[in-house]
Amino acid sequence: MKGKLTIFNTIILVFGIALMVGLTQAGCNSTTSEVTENHDGHDHGDEATTESEQSPMRVNDVTIAPDADLEAAVDNALANISQGKETNDMSLVMNEGIMKLLAVSRADTNNLRAIYHLGLFSIESGQLEKAEKRFEKLILLQPENQEYKVKLAEIRKKLN
Repeated sequence: MKGKLTIFNTIILVFGIALMVGLTQAGCNSTTSEVTENHDGHDHGDEATTESEQSPMRVNDVTIAPDADLEAAVDNALANISQGKETNDMSLVMNEGIMKLLAVSRADTNNLRAIYHLGLFSIESGQLEKAEKRFEKLILLQPENQEYKVKLAEIRKKLN
């Protein structure tokens, strides 16, 4: 009886892992992600709620036109991030800020300003592995830049 129970538990465990991997892959392969703003799980009753608390925030992929001024796009993205942080508008931060920086870095994979700011925002959001890769790339592009080396050392210290 104990052997059958062990086999049954193993089958359930393998099925659960396969399901989790499949659902994770399905979520990662979509072009739109949903992030809910209210994570506390409590019913707030009659309290006033904002639109972001009522519905999940959508993060949309952004593309840059081939003839776009990439430096102006970086400036615009940074302004949107700053404004979004000031007004607590995470949709503005993500959709018109971070996603625009990512689009610039896709359009020009060596755009120093986009990579640098994405690296800083990776640190800010706790994505230290991404930040490490971005600062490693910056050092490859500009090996003499001491600021990049210092940031990379700080990131690696936090990772260890």
